[in-house]
Amino acid sequence: MGLPTLALILTVLISSVPRAFAKEYLDQSYGPHPRQTFDLWTPLQKTKKTRAPLVIYIHGGGWQAGTKNELRKNPGLIDLALKKGMAIASIEYRFLKHAPLQTIMREDIGGFVQHIRAKASSYSINPRRVFAYGVSAGASASLWLATHDDLADPKNRDPVKHESTRISGAGHLNGQLSYDFMVWYEFFGKEATDRFMGEQVYSRYHLKSIEDLFTPAGEAIREDLDSYGNLSPDDPPLLLWNSLQDQTEPDYNHFVHSPNHTRILSKRATELGIRTQTEIKADGAVLREGGVSALQFFEKILNQR
Repeated sequence: MGLPTLALILTVLISSVPRAFAKEYLDQSYGPHPRQTFDLWTPLQKTKKTRAPLVIYIHGGGWQAGTKNELRKNPGLIDLALKKGMAIASIEYRFLKHAPLQTIMREDIGGFVQHIRAKASSYSINPRRVFAYGVSAGASASLWLATHDDLADPKNRDPVKHESTRISGAGHLNGQLSYDFMVWYEFFGKEATDRFMGEQVYSRYHLKSIEDLFTPAGEAIREDLDSYGNLSPDDPPLLLWNSLQDQTEPDYNHFVHSPNHTRILSKRATELGIRTQTEIKADGAVLREGGVSALQFFEKILNQR
């Protein structure tokens, strides 16, 4: 057996860095479904007065694929968060085959925020400083948390449901502007939206036809998931980041991650006076890795409070 290569040595060293100065909690549950799990890394030597702010990473995958383990494969990012004094978590959530999107958002995305706040003291986390970011579906989930009214229910028998779902900032990396596809009709055209999204314009909600979108129940779902329409001046700061170039003839991947999603969100957020940092490669921005940009953005928010 030969000597290990330099690349292998560096990989082992980098992978071991976070565990040297962090507590690691892997494959923890926040709900009864097998996919309602999370990983968490928290800095050591935190007292009650210096509990760590928490950054939540939400993976992408079109609500049909992906895993929280993506963050495990990026130990350098975990290391960076810990060095900045931040705890960092990565979550899994149910897919569309398990539940409609509106339920996933409320019970899995929002539900995790409530769960981790309820357990904040156990993990030495500051429940008043919670951030979220992700790519694609994870980006839009983070935006949904930032723009949605608080789901806290003080009358619920479950004390976890008493916790707030509001966050202190969101990182939207190559995400969508809304999950009300009627908003896509408005900005991108009905023909293009139907061509690329097909039945997804209603099936993501487990509805049977497009006509169901215009029933009282369908309209309530659309309003619940319309992050663009739900933007308001009291929303937390937003990092809007996009790494794609413009294309005259987009394919599916480009259509759902187009820089235009980011531009439209940025324009509206700026109009409303929401603190917004916009980085779009197609508009000339020199981008850092998305996770790094998100951590640096959240650090600025913390330092300015």
